[in-house]
Amino acid sequence: MTITRADADQQDAALALIVTAQSSPTTACAYLGTEADGVRAELDDLDTPWQETLRVAVEPSGRVVGAVLHDADPEETMRSWIHGPWTLDEQTWSAYAVPLVRAAIDQLPPGVEQHELSAAPAHTGMARLAADLGWHATGVSIAYQATPATAHRWPGDAPDARVATSGDLPAMTALHDAAFPGTYATASQLLADEGRATLVLEHDGELAGYASGEIQADGAGYLDFLAIAPGHRGQGLAPGLLAAISRELLARSSQGTVNLVVDEINATAVALYEGFGYVRDAELLGYRSWPQPQPQPQSLGGSFA
Repeated sequence: MTITRADADQQDAALALIVTAQSSPTTACAYLGTEADGVRAELDDLDTPWQETLRVAVEPSGRVVGAVLHDADPEETMRSWIHGPWTLDEQTWSAYAVPLVRAAIDQLPPGVEQHELSAAPAHTGMARLAADLGWHATGVSIAYQATPATAHRWPGDAPDARVATSGDLPAMTALHDAAFPGTYATASQLLADEGRATLVLEHDGELAGYASGEIQADGAGYLDFLAIAPGHRGQGLAPGLLAAISRELLARSSQGTVNLVVDEINATAVALYEGFGYVRDAELLGYRSWPQPQPQPQSLGGSFA
């Protein structure tokens, strides 16, 4: 069996393999959805064309039995996200999961030295793979989803919430870096992305918080950042900011959904989202090639009410 860059026919076979694997939490990668159309849309939305980074495990007969690809940020975070690997069966996984990941990493630009995998806890093969690679498991996170049916439970938007501008960058950078150390996007990237919804909250003349989300390739809204500044926590600001960004993303979403992920152990955040009517949709585990920073209390997954 060989691992090689995929030709056109192998790309089609690999896509079919990926779609099948994504349908089960025991074999799915958390970076992609579970529906066939959504999987293809998300692959097509990657910064680097997936056909270029796709590597496949091929039997002597020509059958594709494994696949892997990556997304990477070689300019700011210097990080990669390994999509997959996916294999036809457990035997192929045992033999080729590690070589497939190595094949994905080997093609990365120079300087991209931090790598990440993610899957549901039910994907025990991913945990074994991470251990074989010597990577570090993060804590369990909960994926939540809200729909228009639950929006009536939300409080009014924070009156001091507004669209972020370039003038907010210094204060937003300080809060973002403290709340989400080593995360996958910088504050400047959030503001530069015209397709993203980023709001800031002003209180007593200061930037008291911010929230940022986007519409994913499959049409679902995704809220990935929300933080309240330390000097403004405990004043009840988070619900109004969460309501404002949730409504904005819900209005933009063609699916009529807003999703977010929070650390399982954070009872305050869990209570806030569930009080908003966000419903538990899945559990996720990340595996990183570098040690996990300690979580910060003022972030989306922290204590900020």
